[in-house]
Amino acid sequence: MNADRAGTGVVDAHAHVFRPAAVSRRGVDELAPAERDAPVEGLLAHMAGAGVDAAVLVPLDGADDYVAEVLADHPGRFAAVAVGTPAEHGTAGGDPVAAFRARRERWPFAALRTSWLGEPGRPVAESPFLPVLRVLADERLPLWSYLPPPQLSLLEELVRLLPELPVVLNHLGFCPHDMWVDEHRRPRFDDPFPESLVTRLERLADAPGVHVLVSGQYALSAEEPPYRDLFPVTRRLARAYGPDRLLWGSDHPWPSETPGYRHLPGLVPAALPDLDAPALARVMGGTARELFPDLAVADR
Repeated sequence: MNADRAGTGVVDAHAHVFRPAAVSRRGVDELAPAERDAPVEGLLAHMAGAGVDAAVLVPLDGADDYVAEVLADHPGRFAAVAVGTPAEHGTAGGDPVAAFRARRERWPFAALRTSWLGEPGRPVAESPFLPVLRVLADERLPLWSYLPPPQLSLLEELVRLLPELPVVLNHLGFCPHDMWVDEHRRPRFDDPFPESLVTRLERLADAPGVHVLVSGQYALSAEEPPYRDLFPVTRRLARAYGPDRLLWGSDHPWPSETPGYRHLPGLVPAALPDLDAPALARVMGGTARELFPDLAVADR
């Protein structure tokens, strides 16, 4: 499926590429053991088969040498999100803004992913991460939010404190907890969307800078594609945020073999059949290109 020709092409707004730990330094865990390999060539092949023109790459952790290399080798084809580290969070000593700027000088990431905004129970205004969050807001660089449940209250404070900050809620706004790895080597989560969370996600839509990544369905659903059990949540979020603040992502490589990358773009129109062509084009690429303007415009 492609965006309409008046649009700018389909963008996969959340994909991971990495090499074995012996080839390129990175963290190792049950999901990404040392030998697991997801080179960019595999992603490019999947993209070609699914009509996807560009992608936003997210390293597994703060070891981002390989993603930086891919950006340099494929200018305009990819944008990237760095994963926050204690240096940027302000918990490692030193100046977190200086650490953030030095990292961006080393490689040109255009957003910052985090699972930590500050100490729960303390105001976000007191967080050592706040100076970097202010830089993101000033420079309109998105905060790629993947926050566990105790951090959600801090995000609610943050969007009131910095309403100009672009925020992208990863994977339908799900708050990660109790991950397990299934037989297909994919992350999985049980009970991902209690009503209390969905209501809070709807309220976050009042902050104009907050967006939602329509992704991760394979990890959050108890069913097979098209993951009908997630349709109600997806539709509630679509009503709250509108297509201009939704963007599609694959979460490659985890679902790229099962159910298969080629099936993933079609999950959006399956869940949101009332989107007209311009609105669908926004979700499938237009919103991502607004957030990452350095992505080259597709000419096909």
